[in-house]
Amino acid sequence: MMRIYLWPAQRNAWLALFIISLSLLAAAAYFQYGLGLEPCVKCVYQRMAVIGIALFALLGYWGARHALVRLIALAGVIYSAIEGLLIAYDHWDLQTSKNAFFAVCESNPNFPSWAPLHEWLPSYFAAPGLCGDIDWSFLGVTMPAWMTFIFAGVTITVAVASLSHIIYKLR
Repeated sequence: MMRIYLWPAQRNAWLALFIISLSLLAAAAYFQYGLGLEPCVKCVYQRMAVIGIALFALLGYWGARHALVRLIALAGVIYSAIEGLLIAYDHWDLQTSKNAFFAVCESNPNFPSWAPLHEWLPSYFAAPGLCGDIDWSFLGVTMPAWMTFIFAGVTITVAVASLSHIIYKLR
């Protein structure tokens, strides 16, 4: 068994995180295209956070042997996971709000002007759905709640691995 403080220096750990991220993106595509569930703006932002985790995991895979690249990848994964966690929790809170009348969000994603992904790839980044709608649940738990748990798990795991790795290297 690999010790958690060694994970950041192991390519297999980065590859596992990349595969998990790709699996989440494939699941999102299945929900959208296979089940016909329309993503809302918060869903698209969570999707972007997963893409961020995947890209930084790929960077970590390529640069696992180099301390600076590893540090950048760890920081990027943690940042993406925390952003995803905040958005997913906000989405979950919006869906469970007592006053569903105010359970609305923007109609278009707010991407930077230099990267309007919702215009370049509208089939994947447009957000025709409504944030307050609960179209799917598993074991009585909605998709934003599951994503909150997933982002929290990634954040905690990578933060513990990062801190233990830094402490190990400083000894």
